[in-house]
Amino acid sequence: MLLTLDVGNTNLKFGLWVYDTLSAVWRISTRKDISGDELGLVLDGFLRLNGYGFRDITDLAVASVVPPMRPALERLASRYLNLTPVFVEAHLQRLMPIRYTDPREVGSDRVVVSVAAYRRFKTSLIVLDFGTATTFDCVSEKGEYLGGAIAPGFRLSAEALFQKASRLPKMEQFYSPQRAISQDTVNSLNSGMVLGYTGLIEGLVSRIRGEMSGQPMVVATGGLAALFARETQVIKEVLPNLTMEGLKILYEEKLY
Repeated sequence: MLLTLDVGNTNLKFGLWVYDTLSAVWRISTRKDISGDELGLVLDGFLRLNGYGFRDITDLAVASVVPPMRPALERLASRYLNLTPVFVEAHLQRLMPIRYTDPREVGSDRVVVSVAAYRRFKTSLIVLDFGTATTFDCVSEKGEYLGGAIAPGFRLSAEALFQKASRLPKMEQFYSPQRAISQDTVNSLNSGMVLGYTGLIEGLVSRIRGEMSGQPMVVATGGLAALFARETQVIKEVLPNLTMEGLKILYEEKLY
């Protein structure tokens, strides 16, 4: 079985593939100082809950934007899985041409989700990934990675507001506002954050479409994708496991 790891600045996601089916996805908070042994303990627990063990894992593919965690990931692979992990790098993969000025600057996660989305739809795309940062990744009709835009993540923006504005309550959950004008602080914060961020999405998508040929399809992934898909019609599909799909594609085709 293939294990795919999406190592982001906020969360680390494990994806377990049984043949062509993503059988399970598990998420933990990212810790840059986590040890390989701790990762082994976490993974062992997840596998046991699903009736598997370390010996069932035959392949390991990783997309990471957290370089300090690489030694822990390598120890997890060597000590517990007896494997050499494949770290997918955007500038080394050969499935999607990179039109960045310096392809080494592109985060592996950005190209991995673009590969997965293009494999699904075979058309020009804008891929929104809602993570610590919100990325807008652009793919041409020919399947070229054109670049894109990076905005502060929604939760990162909210956290900055709560830290700097002493009288505002910290909100843990956000929801679709019923209206923009609210008569209490909590709903005012919710409408301002959610509708304001929706405006950011629609504005950037409009500008990006003006610079791309045709009418690229907009798809979204990441934790808050479903929330914003309800708020704007520009998002046509929500695909929560695009990174896992892209890692599987790149790994199996040996195009890295």
